[in-house]
Amino acid sequence: MSQQKDLINKAIEFKKKEKFEDALKILEPLFENDRHSEIVKSVLVEVLFDYGGHLNDEWVLDYEKAAECFNKIIDLDPNNYRAWYNLGIAYFNLNKTEDALIAYKRAIQIKPDYMYCYYNIGLLYEVQKGELETALQYYEKALSYNKNFTYALQASRDIRQKLEILKINAFENESQKIESHIICKKCGNFNRVGAKFCDKCGERF
Repeated sequence: MSQQKDLINKAIEFKKKEKFEDALKILEPLFENDRHSEIVKSVLVEVLFDYGGHLNDEWVLDYEKAAECFNKIIDLDPNNYRAWYNLGIAYFNLNKTEDALIAYKRAIQIKPDYMYCYYNIGLLYEVQKGELETALQYYEKALSYNKNFTYALQASRDIRQKLEILKINAFENESQKIESHIICKKCGNFNRVGAKFCDKCGERF
C-alpha cells in the first residue's frame, strides 16, 4: 500500500509539471493491477482530464489524442457527463459533426440542465450544419437554465439578426421575381418579360 501511495504521489507530481504521459505510465498499470482502487481511478481520471484539456489547447491542438483521453475516462466512468461534453468538443474540432452531436446529447442525458452543452450543440448546428432555426432553439434552451449566460445571449441575438436578413433577402428576391415577369390577369401565371401571350392559358397581353 505504501508503494502504491508513493507511485500515486509521483504521478501527481508529473501531472503538476504537465508530464502527463509519464503520469499515465504509472497510473494505468496501477489501475490494471487494482481495478477496485477508487483512489487510483480518481487520480487517473484527473490526469486524463488535464491531459485532454492540454491537448485541446490552441498551442497544442491534438484533438485526436484529446478524444482518446476522454474516451478512456468514459471507459472508466460511463456516466461522466464532463467527459462526454469534452469528447464532443474534440469531435467538433475534428469536424466529426455526428460524433460530436452524439457525445453532447449523451452528456445532456446524464445532466439535463447542462447549459454549456446546449450552447455547444447550438454552435454545432449554426457553424457546421448551417441550421439556424435549430441552433436558436438550443441557445434558448441554454438560456432557460441561465438567462444571463453571456455566450448564449450573444449567439441568440446574432442568429435572430441572420434570420431577419434572410427573410428580407427572400422577400426582395420574390419582389424582383414578380417585377421581372408579366403576371397573367386571367390565370395568374408568371410569364417572361416581352411575352405577348400567356404561356399557360394563351391570354393576350
